[in-house]
Amino acid sequence: MLPDSTTYHSLPQMKHKLLAVSTENQANIGDYIQALAAAKLLPSVDGFIQREQLKDYQGDHAKVIMNGWFMHHTNQWPPSENIHPLFVAFHLNSLAQQQMLNSGGIAYLKAHQPIGCRDYHTVRLLQERGIEAYFSGCLTLTLGGVIKREECSGKTYFVDPYFKTDWNVWSFLRNAATLLIHFRDIDHIARKHPEQKKGLRKRMILSAFYREYRRFFSRQTLIEAEYICQQSTYYKQAFGSDEERLQYAEQLVRKYADASLVVTSRIHCGLPCLGMGTPVILTEDARQSEASRCRMEGLRELFNRMEWDNGRLQPCFKLKHTITAETVPANKTTWKPLAERLRQTVCTWLTTE
Repeated sequence: MLPDSTTYHSLPQMKHKLLAVSTENQANIGDYIQALAAAKLLPSVDGFIQREQLKDYQGDHAKVIMNGWFMHHTNQWPPSENIHPLFVAFHLNSLAQQQMLNSGGIAYLKAHQPIGCRDYHTVRLLQERGIEAYFSGCLTLTLGGVIKREECSGKTYFVDPYFKTDWNVWSFLRNAATLLIHFRDIDHIARKHPEQKKGLRKRMILSAFYREYRRFFSRQTLIEAEYICQQSTYYKQAFGSDEERLQYAEQLVRKYADASLVVTSRIHCGLPCLGMGTPVILTEDARQSEASRCRMEGLRELFNRMEWDNGRLQPCFKLKHTITAETVPANKTTWKPLAERLRQTVCTWLTTE
């Protein structure tokens, strides 16, 4: 596959490979959107390396952009000497920090510093151990440089919007009342929503979504939207290879590029939307775990956000009107310097031995 976005050149004997994450039962297509961002900045793509098998890699010497979430199998760190890394958009999760920042892990990162970090949490973790690190933001911000917003499709996408259904007595009664009053709307949404539960249970779950999102979004927006899930067993079952998952990730990003509005809890949906100029709102759990929250420090500030707190959805921006594709607030622009620096960093690395 030859990316259509670059004129960079590198050493002829050096391969260029992408990180893939397909060793688990589910696949998160967001991992392949991150790989897509890397692919669009490389002069060629010569295959994939599994993120959870980095130490075991014995293939050709390859340049690899080490962007993304690290990692489940910490015994696979540090990576093979056959991997020549560029660390940008790197997130070291708090669940893995103790094992990955042992003496060997620290020495490895120092050998490849400065480390461009996707979030300020990772910046602090590394700097506290004497590793040169800086906030780079996420590589998916650069996708707007190659995937253009050409023609607005008029479509709205809800991509894993955050909501939670509590099953205590009060919440159950509220959800049941909402379902009874708005059954036709909720049933319409349920028929196209990827929530895996079936029948009445699925509609009870979605009643919490409808009740709270209807407070801020127009009824027409909710019932006409397309609903997408970015993490599912579907992506393992439907696509037999990393190449196929990468191709589907590009199709999905191009769909987002032409959208009128995207509402999502997934940063690898929201960040590409920023880069492509698609109106986007990020939704979050205000009470998420530390392991989840640490991923977002420095990224959440780039968005217009809404938070789900104690069963209620609240905007973190001034809201003058019910939200539709026509009234959605303009995206922030603070992401632009990050995207430009990421492009320049990759360009410099590609032309350096």
